[in-house]
Amino acid sequence: MSDTPADQAEDVTSRLIQTRLRELFQARDEDRPPYTEAEVARELTARGHRITAEGIRNLLRSPRINPKATTLRALAEFFNVPAGYLLGDDEPKTVSREARVMARSIEKLNPRSRKSLARVIDEFLHLEQAARDSGPHPPQPGE
Repeated sequence: MSDTPADQAEDVTSRLIQTRLRELFQARDEDRPPYTEAEVARELTARGHRITAEGIRNLLRSPRINPKATTLRALAEFFNVPAGYLLGDDEPKTVSREARVMARSIEKLNPRSRKSLARVIDEFLHLEQAARDSGPHPPQPGE
């Protein structure tokens, strides 16, 4: 008995989700080892989406998966990519893995610390813009 077109489409979608999740789990930052199923499950559960390491493992390895939309959204939020990326609808903006790790870290800060960090980042952006606007400058002693 052969698979129906719907079964074939489900297989393609399963493979796409798994491929993209595996890429996200690799976390190719120099200072960051690949994510583990247990680590992601703990973080998603802490954020209110109950899932076990075994559930994550099944998403990554089972021959055919059918994850809930809420699970895909939780995973996308954790990895800081659009939810549609996992389904092939969107390509993520060119955001470095370092930026994604930083974004996840910022989410762990309390609101006051986040606000302070936003001010620091804003100041750096203004300084860099001012440097670009002033154009090239002769090297200063010691540069």
